[in-house]
This record gives sequence, C-alpha cells and structure tokens, in this order.
Amino acid sequence: MATQAEATAMLETLAAWEYFSDSKWRDRVTRIVNDVLRKLRNARSVPPNSRVALLCQLHGAQSGFSDSLPGNVMASLTAIIEAHAVLQKHATATRREVEHVSRAASSSIPESLRAELRTITETSSPYNSPSTSSRLLRGQVLSVIEDRASALKEFRTALSSGPELIKSLYLDMGAFTYGFPEPSADGKKVDICWHGGDASEDARVTILYSANVEFLRRYLARIIFYAATEPKLQLHFHVVAPEREALDFIREAKELARTIHGFSHRSSKLPALSWSSSSLPAGVGNPITYYACARYLVARQVMDKFGTDVWIQDVDLYPISPISDSYSELAEFDVVVAASTGINMLAPWRRYIANNVFFARSDKGRQFAASAADYIWAFLDQPNSWMLDQNALDWAVETARPATAIGNMRALNIALTQSGMNGAIES
Repeated sequence: MATQAEATAMLETLAAWEYFSDSKWRDRVTRIVNDVLRKLRNARSVPPNSRVALLCQLHGAQSGFSDSLPGNVMASLTAIIEAHAVLQKHATATRREVEHVSRAASSSIPESLRAELRTITETSSPYNSPSTSSRLLRGQVLSVIEDRASALKEFRTALSSGPELIKSLYLDMGAFTYGFPEPSADGKKVDICWHGGDASEDARVTILYSANVEFLRRYLARIIFYAATEPKLQLHFHVVAPEREALDFIREAKELARTIHGFSHRSSKLPALSWSSSSLPAGVGNPITYYACARYLVARQVMDKFGTDVWIQDVDLYPISPISDSYSELAEFDVVVAASTGINMLAPWRRYIANNVFFARSDKGRQFAASAADYIWAFLDQPNSWMLDQNALDWAVETARPATAIGNMRALNIALTQSGMNGAIES
C-alpha cells in the first residue's frame, strides 16, 4: 500500500524521467505497464490505496490524459484497472472453463457485462482521451461488444497518431496486423521440400513445429528428450531455411536424436520424427514472424502428407506430464485453441494463444486452418507483425463455419508449459 505522498513522488519521478530524456525511460515505463498487467491476471481487485491506483488517481486529477508518453502510460494503466474491475465483477458468468468456446468472439458475453463495458467506453476519461493508448484500449473493448469494423477504426486512428509509441512500448503490436484480409485469388502456398524421416502407420495426429535453424538448435534437444519418453508420438519439424542449410541441420538433428535415445538405453523405439523445409518468401516484413507462422501455412499440407490431424506446438513448449493420450480429448473437436480470460480476453491479438493449437482433418477443421493461413498471408508484408498468428486465430474463430466444434485448450488441461529460462536458453 502507499500514501498519497508516495504516489505524488512517483508521479514526479515519471515526469523527471521524460524531462531529462533518461535513456532507459521507455524500458522503465514498459516494465511498469507489463508488471501491472501480469499482476492483474491473477488479482481479484486493485486496492484503491495501492501505489498504482493512487498514481493513476493523481495523474488523472492533476494532468488529465494527454498524448505525451506519461499521459499514455497513465491512461493505459487507468483504463486497464477500470476494465479489470468490470471483468472481475462478472468473472463467474464469463469464465471459459467449458468444453467449447463460442463461434463468435463476443457471443458469450452476458448483456450485463456488455452494457458495463459500453458505459466505460462512452463515459470514462481514460477511454476518451486523445492518447494513443486510450484509442487502442477503446478499440479492444469495441472488438468484444461491437464488431471488427468498429474496433479497426479505433486502431487505425491510434496507428496514425502514435505508431512509434506503440512500437517502443511493445504492448499492442497486434494493432498493426488487425483488419480484414483481402481475398487471395492465387491461393498462396508454401513451396515445401520434404526430407523424409519416419512416419507411424497408426498415428492419428502429427505434432507440428516450425522455426529457423538457430531457434531449433536451442530447443531441439529438449523436445527429443521428452519425446523419447513417449514413443507413440509423431513429430514433424518444418525448418525455415535454404534447402542446403536445412539438410545440414537435419543431418545433425537425426544424429542427436539417435544419440539421446541410445544414451538413455531405452528399450522402446524412438518416436517418429520427420522433416521438411522452405525458404523465406520474398516480401516478408519480419522474418521472425514468418518463422513462427510457417506452421500455420503448411498445416494442411502436413495433414495431406501423413493423413493425420495436426497439433501445432511452439518449439519452446515442453510437457509436464505425458501427452500421448491427450488426442482422445482433442479428437472431439474440429479445432482446439487456448482461449484467454480476464483482461487478456479484450485484445484480439491476445484472445486466442497461438502456441498450442489443434486442427482436425475434418472439412471444418481444414477450413479453419485455411482461414488462419489466408489471414497470415495477407499481413506478412508488414514489418511490425508480431502477434500476427494470434490475430489470424481471432479472425478464423469469427469466420468459422456454423457448427464448427471449437474446443478450449485451457479447459482440457493439456500438460504443456514454457520455462522461465527462455531468455537464457535463447541467448
């Protein structure tokens, strides 16, 4: 808890950081906002005498919410706290611990919650200030209570006034790739080179990864270590690299897999591992985005190649208990995504998490995968394209065929997680 004097001192510190052009100013305020977001994910409320609450109250009373950097930070924090309070009030009614998520992203929102969210967008000062962050947050709420067109209008206004601010705070990069994808007449398709490997005759699902060689070198040993404990798994790695570089890596990777399996003296066989590659296409705005999104672009070709469903996973995920038997739960659906709750549910680019997604080989599952891929292709030329795959999932949910069975990965409790050591591993 904090006193008003302490909050006033914090406010003066924020102003001093900007006034003296502190080189770490942007990093510091980004951490402030991220810390608050992280705490709000698990908090039931923000005490009115907490430091951040007092800071927001003082700034709003003294300075309002301008489009300056402090104004944007304070507007963002204040608006997030207001939305959090509203969402927590309706938490029981909106909790997504159910078997299916709704086809339309906002259809499961109770009218009482919809009305309160509308009220804050119409009457709350941090949602109606001239700041870039206010427009971003207003657009996020409108994406839930109205439609894509209403949200896009706000995002475009924010992008026209503060693109550098959005990039520097790195909070809502998804605004750059939110929109309506133009239909692709040529039916874009990745030119895949298949490099063999093992395929299990009785496999019903293929776990699909995509990454560049450098990223795979950081995580492949861990993937194989865990996979060796579950011989029923079938894994496919799509390497984004020129063919010669990909082949050199695959040769090393196969030897690594044999070594790990042999060293453990396991009597069971090595899981089925297979490989493919493609080069980075021309015109891609951010190669890192493509490395992550390639799995969505090749998913249907992998389905056809192996005659299985596809389970997309991030390279840096690992199981905390066996996942071999999870397929029986996944197979009940055409698609399974991890649906966000609480404050993360508001932003389209955080609404569905892209690191763990299942596509069935059913007509509806294939159509969903096609919608996500088309969306990705439409925005791949954008340089500020981080979170593009999650925007694509939001679009695919919105446009899914009627009666598409969309499951919630969070409700199925699939035992996959990420390590807190990612920074060290990837350095």
